[in-house]
Amino acid sequence: MPHDLVWQRYLLCALALALAAIALPMAAAEALRAATHRSAPAAEMIHSEATLGWLRGDLWGADAMAVAERANAGEDAARQAFRRAAQWALSLAPYQPQLWLRLAKLDESDPLQAGQFNAVVKMVYYTAPADDAAMADRLQMALSAAGPTDEELDELARSDVRAMIAHGRLTELSAVYQNLRPGARAFVQRAVKAIQPDLAPRLDAPG
Repeated sequence: MPHDLVWQRYLLCALALALAAIALPMAAAEALRAATHRSAPAAEMIHSEATLGWLRGDLWGADAMAVAERANAGEDAARQAFRRAAQWALSLAPYQPQLWLRLAKLDESDPLQAGQFNAVVKMVYYTAPADDAAMADRLQMALSAAGPTDEELDELARSDVRAMIAHGRLTELSAVYQNLRPGARAFVQRAVKAIQPDLAPRLDAPG
């Protein structure tokens, strides 16, 4: 057999083994999920699934959300554990808007993360631009941004205001509005007046 064909076979075998090393844990993770499908898995089970499917960002995302549920907002160690878990999951699978949103809520209350807060909120928009369920929460986050004006984030917030008016969600918009600081309220007032002026007075008491 020609020498170069022998090496080609070795390379193909090595590739097959590498693929098997990746695929087998993934299959084991799916089997574990199927075994626990009928009942809500405990946090330990979720972590086991993520460990088996070690390259599955969605599984690590579920693990991070489980960490967030257990974390006490007043405990810095728990908050940092969630941050590490979320950042790892998002590095593998960035298209997890609910995880970005949860991370933004954590960053909002952490002065040390102020510099990256706007970027995290933008990722909520980028990963789910048509997510109606998260619209009110992400608008609240966008309008809570501190520091210099961010024109891109402002435009993303205006798009949510437009969508909420278009879909008759003034009650939700009003709830967001009433929880904002004065400067952000003025932003919403201007955005509403530019779209449908007669709705602006109803932000304080929608019908």
